[in-house]
Amino acid sequence: MVLFGVVLIAISIKAVKLKPKKAVKGDNKNRKLGQWIPDEKFKTPKPAPFPDWNIKTTKPQPYRAFKSNYKVNMGIRNMPWDSWIELDNQWPKYHQDKLNRIATKGKELYETSDEAIDAAYELLEEFRNWLPIRYPSLFKQTKDGIYNLETGEDHIFMRKGGKEKFSRSLGEDPILIASKLTQDDLAIMLESESGEYYLKSGAIMLAGFWRFRDKFNLPLSAIHTSGDVPKYQTNLRPGMEKFFIRLTPDKPVVRNNYFIQTDDQLPWSSSIGDELNEKVGWYTAKAATTIEQIYFRSERQSLRRLPRSGGVVFTIRTYFIPMVEICEEPWVPRRLLNGMKSWEEDVADYKGLYQYKDVCYDYLERKALEQEAKGYTVDNDPLKYPF
Repeated sequence: MVLFGVVLIAISIKAVKLKPKKAVKGDNKNRKLGQWIPDEKFKTPKPAPFPDWNIKTTKPQPYRAFKSNYKVNMGIRNMPWDSWIELDNQWPKYHQDKLNRIATKGKELYETSDEAIDAAYELLEEFRNWLPIRYPSLFKQTKDGIYNLETGEDHIFMRKGGKEKFSRSLGEDPILIASKLTQDDLAIMLESESGEYYLKSGAIMLAGFWRFRDKFNLPLSAIHTSGDVPKYQTNLRPGMEKFFIRLTPDKPVVRNNYFIQTDDQLPWSSSIGDELNEKVGWYTAKAATTIEQIYFRSERQSLRRLPRSGGVVFTIRTYFIPMVEICEEPWVPRRLLNGMKSWEEDVADYKGLYQYKDVCYDYLERKALEQEAKGYTVDNDPLKYPF
């Protein structure tokens, strides 16, 4: 197993024949598979400034994306445009982690194929227009790019005059620049003439359990089947076929998931093996012996289609917190324990349950009983998914 988490929503589309009609800008209802008509009419809505956002005091969103009964499904929700990219006071740490990873791993972590270069620049332009409005104390839009007020990084990628919009001679991959602006990992998929979506651009710095170089240029179906994603064929693939065909620039979605990790390393979970090993997985991991080893890892994934290129963009934001810390929150231990106990065998294997089951179950049960003695019971749990 090399992929540990539904980090990307996958799809494998049969070659559906769509009746073509005269192309009109932005009219993609009857497009041929693998062809996108630039939508010049759609403009990404401008966000409202994040209220009182502060790089030192704004805490991460408290996603607790688990239910008492675990089910494998797409789990997508409509995404408000204001919440597309979420930044908080952990931005400096994530940024430094990315810079460290770039310095040591280089292009093992990112690349943009020739066919995806326009989509990657389009994403970068979207960030240039969106981030300085949402987070004005961190970013400033400039004539030729975007400036980071915290680090002093001046990202230049817009051409000054001339026919081309972007300056392609600067040498830095646009997906890499985009990655330096967010706490998210980024991926861009392009649709082929067969209808499958291929990973053609990405900057995957903090994935924890999977490596970009293993997945670059693969169709998303192969990314997930090679990673043994539970119930992909039965629970995920059928609905996704229709979803991806119908995805339009004005209908972004978001989803959440969660994992358990047996070490404290956000970028790469060393407990499943050295990142340089050819094969890594839970089958090589040692069983956890203390609760202090256990971390709760949660992902928030947004998905949207870019209007000009038609590329499909994933943003993958990871939230990382010690188990002992999350279990101090009311109602969390019992709900998490119930959710883990509802994992079917394939899900349990996929999530590495047997490497931390004994330690985690005992601790969660003890903390749940302590809270229930204080009145925090399943019956009065007010928490609503995914918080």
